[in-house]
Amino acid sequence: MEHEWLLADQNSDQTESHRAAMISLLDATMGPDDGRQVLAWRIEAKAAHSQLLTRATFREDTWAKDRAVQMVQACTSIMMS
Repeated sequence: MEHEWLLADQNSDQTESHRAAMISLLDATMGPDDGRQVLAWRIEAKAAHSQLLTRATFREDTWAKDRAVQMVQACTSIMMS
């Protein structure tokens, strides 16, 4: 989401909505003692995705761009199912 804000991407509102939906899904499905682990996973995923987007944007790396899109699509399909 921050990447889209920095680049003034018009999809940032949709990304913010998807992020909120995913957080709600995680909150609804995680166990009472899973908060720290889930937060750690979220932070790791955010950092990894940020690296992919940076690589895709500033190195013009097609593989990184395709992979970043695939990851977003995978998360979106989880929310929609």
